[in-house]
Order: sequence, then structure tokens, then C-alpha cells
Amino acid sequence: MDDFFLSYGKLSPKVPDWIKGFKSFVINKPKSILYKIQAKLRGYKNKEGLRIRKLKLALVVFISLVLVVALAYLIGIYLDGGSEKNASKVSEKAAENKNTVLEAVILNDDFEKGSLGWRNPEAIQKEDNGNHYIINNCSWEVCQEMNLLPHTTYAVSANTKKGTAQGPARIAFSFLDINGVKLPQFYDIKYTHTGGGWEKIPRQFIMVPKNAATAWIYLLSEDPKGYHCFDNITVTRTSEIGDRKATEMNADQNELMINGDFEMGLYGWIGMADRIKYENGNRFLRNGYNWETFQIIDVNPGQKYLITAETRKGTSSKPARIKVVFLNQDEKRVPEFFNILHSFDTTGWENVTEVIQAPSSVNQLRVYLLADDPEGNGTYCDFDSISLKAVTDEELKKKLIKNSGLTRMINGSQKSGQYVVKEGDTVSGLARQFNIPEQELISANAFSDPGRLEIGQIIYLPQGNTQSLNQTVAP
Repeated sequence: MDDFFLSYGKLSPKVPDWIKGFKSFVINKPKSILYKIQAKLRGYKNKEGLRIRKLKLALVVFISLVLVVALAYLIGIYLDGGSEKNASKVSEKAAENKNTVLEAVILNDDFEKGSLGWRNPEAIQKEDNGNHYIINNCSWEVCQEMNLLPHTTYAVSANTKKGTAQGPARIAFSFLDINGVKLPQFYDIKYTHTGGGWEKIPRQFIMVPKNAATAWIYLLSEDPKGYHCFDNITVTRTSEIGDRKATEMNADQNELMINGDFEMGLYGWIGMADRIKYENGNRFLRNGYNWETFQIIDVNPGQKYLITAETRKGTSSKPARIKVVFLNQDEKRVPEFFNILHSFDTTGWENVTEVIQAPSSVNQLRVYLLADDPEGNGTYCDFDSISLKAVTDEELKKKLIKNSGLTRMINGSQKSGQYVVKEGDTVSGLARQFNIPEQELISANAFSDPGRLEIGQIIYLPQGNTQSLNQTVAP
């Protein structure tokens, strides 16, 4: 019995005093009681009394064993639980960091496991140093299905190297609901290379729609004849946006524009990642004449909205342009639109304020930011602090809207023919066929991907050859 107790008598010096005291009570006290009982048993002559005393002894031994087991369990919790407590503290501390990445979701992000997780294994390449990467042209075959959490924000980053393709490298995202139906929300991150080596695409953010069941990521270019290279693709859940959104909601819950100040890069916007500029601690958008930078916003039919912005004269001699187009429930462009044009009086930031009204047949709009300079050859304007809020007539009466005569708005209706896409049709080909500037055709239809027309798709032809318009097919 002494050996049994002694085997549990050695405790780590790190064990706190309360456990040592408990050990003294559990081990030394029963031993003292045991010795006293043994001494008394030697003096008993009566066999009945001896039997009772033996039963009492067995009871004491049983209780002692139970207490010893309890002590061992408490010591185990203390010693093993320390690491859990430390890990918990580290986790809590990390959660306090706004930039903490919580979860990675891409499989085989560096392609070192071949085509695992990715389609089109023939696209995997190997450099002389042994590094694996993937290449692609404008096809949608290089992709991966991801299980992302609905209504959750993810950070996106990647490395890319210029190949033989003309135009930017692209990382696109699409979403499907539980029935496999494609949702209208999407992201198309574009990056223009500056050299011939590997370059890191600035970190961007995407928000998964609340009714999304699955998501797809695509790596591609815009050139059917050339390719670009991709490596180290990461999509990680992050707390950074959640913290920012809470702040924004507390500031103004009526704001419909997401990331209108561009402090989170292209988060909420579709466009080129390298169009976001940083100057004196402030981020803003710099764009020329193109239809690549826009945001999709759900609206109510017939509702009036107040749109405000800051814009700055860049290298373009033409006005800054904010174009608003509308889409119906079938995601088709309707004829009505607003063109907000702001001419510059200074070289600094200037304010733009206008009121627009959604047509009765729509439930979505797109806001485009660009320089109104089709012949600009690389000239640009700057944009910042874009805002869109629903307003009532009573609220408008209390607001003083003043643009110093520099801003004018065109409320128009796009008269157009219609055309049904056939096999082999391309945007550039249709633009040539109908004598329409390609960028105007893209703008008129609010294409999510101009390089991906679908057979049977109905597109608007805003202007051009009358004879060609008469040849279009009715829907």
C-alpha cells in the first residue's frame, strides 16, 4: 500500500500550491488513518470486531483510491490545458488584428501538386528552377470550384507574369445558387503587367453573395492567341472587411455604394486592380475612357437616388463622366440611362452631386466611372468618395444641390436595335459589322464579360448603319 501511494507522490515543481495541498490531504491523511487502524487491529481479539474493522479499512482504501484518481485528473487538466489556454489567448489576440487571415480555401495554390484541384492539366508548366505555374489564354478552362461561406468576405492575391497575350491578366469569380443557377454577382480582377518577370497582383477583396452555394475562380487573359502566367493563388477569409463594414454601418446605414472611397482597393467594384492609386495616405480610382470599372447595385423601381462624388482633372482635357445604366430582373439592359459630365475649373478635387430616378421596370443599376475622352490615348481623370443613397422628395427639398455650373446631366433613352447572338459572334466582330465603336457596344449592353457571348443572347445596338439595324433578329 505504501508503494502505491509513493508512486503518485512525485509532482512537478510547476504544480501550484493548491494541488500540492490537495495531494497532502489525499495521500498523507489516508496513510495516517491507515496506520492507526492497523495498530488497533493488532489489539482486537474478537473476530466479529475484526471483520467490521476490515470492512472499514476497505472503505478507507476505496475512498483514498477515488481521491488519488481525482487528483491525477486535475493535474492532467492543468498540465495539458495550459497549451490550450495559451493557444486561445493567441487566437484572441490574432482576432483583434484587423489584417488577420482566418482561413485559406484554394487547393494546390502553387501548382506544385500538378493539376490537383484545377481543370486543364495541360496548362501546368515548369520553370528551369523547378517552380510550377499555370498558363492560359482567354478560355474559361483553367478554373477551380470553391466552397465559400455566403455573405462572407475573402481576400484575393496572386502572382502573374506577362506571356504572349495582349491586354491584362484576369482573375474572375462567378457564383451559383443551391440549384446550380448562375447568380448575377461576379468579380473580374484585371492586372496590367509592368515588366517581364513575376509580379504580385495587389490584394483585392470579394464578397460572396448571401444566396451563393458554390463559387468558381478562373485564371485567364483577354487574348485568344496569347497567354499569361499565374502562380501562388490565394483566397482567404478575412476579418478586415467585417470590421470596416461595422464602422460604415454605424456611420451611415443608408449608403448603398460599397467601398466608395476605394480604401479597400476594388472591393465592391469590377475593374483593373492597378487603377487604384495611393497618394498622401488616400486611395482613389484613376481611369481613362473605358467601361471596365463599375459597381452593381440593387435598386427599387421608381425610387429617386442622390449620387455624389469627388473628381479631379488628370491628363484628359475632357470632362469626368459618371454613367448610370439600368437592368431589369432578367439582367437585361433597359434603354434609360443617366450621363453625369463634370468639367473642371481647377486641378484639385471637385464635388459632383446629382439626383437620378430608377425606371419603373428595373431592379439593378451599374455605375461606371471614366474620362469622357474616346480619343484620349491614355489620358485619365481621378475619382473618389462615390456615394449613392435613396432620397424622398421631402428630403430633396431640404438639400442644397449646387455644382457651380460645371456639372451637367443627360437623362436619356437609348434608341437601339436588337440582335440575337449566333455561333461565332464576338463583340469586336459585331462592332465592325454594325459600324459601332466597340466600347460603346460594351457600354450599351453592360457586358459582364465582353469576351464571352452566349448563343441566343440578345444585345442592344445603340447606333450605326441603318441597313444593319434592319437586319437584326427580333427576340
